Amino acid sequence: MPVLIAFLAVGFGEAVGQVLLIRELIVNFQGNEMSLGIILACWLLMMALGSWLLGRVAAKLPAEPSAFAVTILLYAIILPGQVLLARGVNSIIGVEAGEIAGLGSILLACLIVLTPVCLLHGFQFPYACRILSAQKGAAPFQVGRVYIAEAIGTMAGGVLIAYLLVHYLNHLEIAVLTVLSSLAAGLLLVRPIASVRFLFHKVAIGTLCLLAIALMATGSLGRLDLLSSQWQWQEHELVSVENSVYQNIAVTRKEEQLNFFANGMLLFTAPVPDIKFVEELAHLPLLYHSDPEKVLVVGGGMGGLLEEILRHPVDNVVYIEPDPKMIQTAAKHLPLNPLDDARITVEYTDGRLFIERTAKRFDVVIMNLPSPSTLQVNRFYTIEFFEAVREVLEEGGVFACGMPSSDAYMGQEMLTLNRGLHSTLTGAFPEVLVIPNDFTVLLASSEPGLHHLAAEEIVTRYLERELEMRLLTPHYIEFKLSPERISRLAAYLDEPGEINRDLRPVSTFHNLALWNAMFYPELKGTLDLMAEGRLWWFLPPMVLLILPFLGPAKRKQSTLYPVGLGLFATGFAGMTFSMVLLFAFQVSHGHLYQKIGILIAAFMLGTALGGWVMNRFMDRLISDVRVFRLIVLAVGLFAGLLPWLVSLSAGLTAVPGEAPYSLLNLTAGLLTGLLFPLAGKIYLKRNGSVAPVVGLIYAADLWGAVLGAVLASVFLIPVLGIVQTCRLAGMLSAVAFAILVVNGRLSR
Repeated sequence: MPVLIAFLAVGFGEAVGQVLLIRELIVNFQGNEMSLGIILACWLLMMALGSWLLGRVAAKLPAEPSAFAVTILLYAIILPGQVLLARGVNSIIGVEAGEIAGLGSILLACLIVLTPVCLLHGFQFPYACRILSAQKGAAPFQVGRVYIAEAIGTMAGGVLIAYLLVHYLNHLEIAVLTVLSSLAAGLLLVRPIASVRFLFHKVAIGTLCLLAIALMATGSLGRLDLLSSQWQWQEHELVSVENSVYQNIAVTRKEEQLNFFANGMLLFTAPVPDIKFVEELAHLPLLYHSDPEKVLVVGGGMGGLLEEILRHPVDNVVYIEPDPKMIQTAAKHLPLNPLDDARITVEYTDGRLFIERTAKRFDVVIMNLPSPSTLQVNRFYTIEFFEAVREVLEEGGVFACGMPSSDAYMGQEMLTLNRGLHSTLTGAFPEVLVIPNDFTVLLASSEPGLHHLAAEEIVTRYLERELEMRLLTPHYIEFKLSPERISRLAAYLDEPGEINRDLRPVSTFHNLALWNAMFYPELKGTLDLMAEGRLWWFLPPMVLLILPFLGPAKRKQSTLYPVGLGLFATGFAGMTFSMVLLFAFQVSHGHLYQKIGILIAAFMLGTALGGWVMNRFMDRLISDVRVFRLIVLAVGLFAGLLPWLVSLSAGLTAVPGEAPYSLLNLTAGLLTGLLFPLAGKIYLKRNGSVAPVVGLIYAADLWGAVLGAVLASVFLIPVLGIVQTCRLAGMLSAVAFAILVVNGRLSR
């Protein structure tokens, strides 16, 4: 029982540590969900290596609970250090603060930060199985118990960090609290003092407990948290930093200028904003409307945009900001708070949800968001969102947004991104006007007329409203709106691009290709090839999976390979399901940073339930392999149903947003959990050495998950879309099922 309790604590620590390090690394990589896939892949890969390679070492270590306590002691030392290392890793790999990192840099940073924790976690699983099997016997049953204990601990950690810990504690305080829970479990393992070695274990664990309590009680962790956060900002002076439930908010100072960041991405500057950008985005759409009274602003209003809008004779400005803490932080540091104007109404909600559900109508909608570098932002650049915007515009209303561009030269990557966004916007609005600059302003309307307004008419409105700008003067307007400049850019964009959709966020991939072309051109060929990806590309690798089964092998080996492949395929499918559901939740609700813990916890609860059910009925099965292949078939069928279930979940508005996605994640985890203990039983029948066997099958499951995390996040979901991503997971499960069926017939 102490070993199981200790492994509950291990699972808890694994979940909390994973979420903490993901949140820290996401700040380094501007909240990019593709980086999330790489983070998860590195986590799983290192755990797989720890389980597979170090699992062999576990077979030679003493099967004593006190020896397992040493691994808990190591974790208590490693976790806080890795949280601190995550904040300074960009300096190590040479990525500047605010710079968008390439895939290679993200991979290197993740390996540096995650390797120690993950190797240790991977080793702990087979070692705990060996200890429990030596104590209790019935090895397959004990493997299932450890698997369930880990899943329950992981689920508890995910729930606590999502709904409690991040609301009241900083990341270092959470890490130290997690260490305390692990150390308490470690004390259970060395409770009898039977030797000097046991006494040393107790003294070491007790000393770390006292140190952790002292750090929390004296407030030292708060000071250390602020000091270490400075490492993420290198040449910037860090003024303040805090984690809201939505994002990490940092304010830095460089000379007299304040810079406001969300998840490492620059939002705006003060007291001097980006004058050129702010004036053009605010005034051009308002000048293209004859009488703008009601204005909706989605994102970025506190960086000077609201002040510019209020120069016009508007009656009401609705400003959408989901995070109250962002408003509070900006108000604390800005010399003048634009929200003091009575004409402004702040709605603390998600901008997309507001537009999809509001009954209000607006003359002008201005969207001030970064380019679609993340899935969270990309959901504001899809045809589904643009169509929703069209529905909230009054007759003759104007919608404005922007995209990265260039007056001088546009490379192929920039052209591809611009053409895709332009085609997506023209798919929702019959009238689209492009106004060229380094950041092209796009104006759209459901009524004709934008192209017929000459620069002289815009200047007349400018003068009638008695506007006086620092940059956007009448002469500059005439230059900017000259027909030659607009026609030249329009000629570039007339060629159709790929439509950006909710279920196929291809603009996110094109934005990644653009940034890599600018900063990491050595990856250009790889990304160009990935952009042409098709589902049939994966057929040859799947044929290769059949070859080992066709070669000469002993019956024992021919049985184990199909089971291992089934475990690998299910690991791939399980991680792919999780990535699809994380992405789908992001599209529907936009708050992945807040809810990632609960979504992961739902998957782990499913694995615990699956493991418990299989452990309960495993001894009653007539044919282990037959049941195994039926579960693999069920995974494939679930893959086929998942896109439809995701669409159904997106339409449920009467329940909390995370509920349907958590249920689907739970189902995916349940199927995975059913399979693992059964695979352990099948393998242990042929090899009685617990630690190496458990290490091998755990690694097979994790290797499949590694492949799923990388492919789903970087390539499959953005390029192929959700439907074909799920089809690929189903195809791999179908191949594993077919090999299992053929193997059963050959055995008979």
